[in-house]
Amino acid sequence: MWKRILESGKAIALLPSLSLFVGAVFLSFYGIYILLETLYKAFTDEATRDSTILATKLISVMDIHLLSVVLYIFAVGLYELFVGKLQVPEWLKVGNIDQLKSKLASVIVLILAITFTKKFVEWKNPLDTLLFGLAVSAVIAVLIFYYKVKAEH
Repeated sequence: MWKRILESGKAIALLPSLSLFVGAVFLSFYGIYILLETLYKAFTDEATRDSTILATKLISVMDIHLLSVVLYIFAVGLYELFVGKLQVPEWLKVGNIDQLKSKLASVIVLILAITFTKKFVEWKNPLDTLLFGLAVSAVIAVLIFYYKVKAEH
């Protein structure tokens, strides 16, 4: 009985996969909303025409859309690992949990880079920006080191 329950447990992975997909769709629409709002304000509000404010908003839009893609990649990855195969491009196929973690790590690096760029464009406190950049660099270095060591073994 327990064996049958555990073997049919792949349905448990279906819920997270679907919820991640719904989150990806929601974030996509939210990113479009923020973009349209930013463009509207750029044409109608004098204060928003400042290049720093505009650049920061557009970088935020990129960040939102990137996070949406991450959620989609994870939705597909969980589905393929635990539920069944999907017809997706080869680069999106996931064969094991390490591949899924690797995809996540590479996207985290990109999100951190975008987040730092946003902070750099805002540039309010040089020391704060420097410390933030060092923290981002440390996380990126650890992720790269981890996957480099893992690839060697």
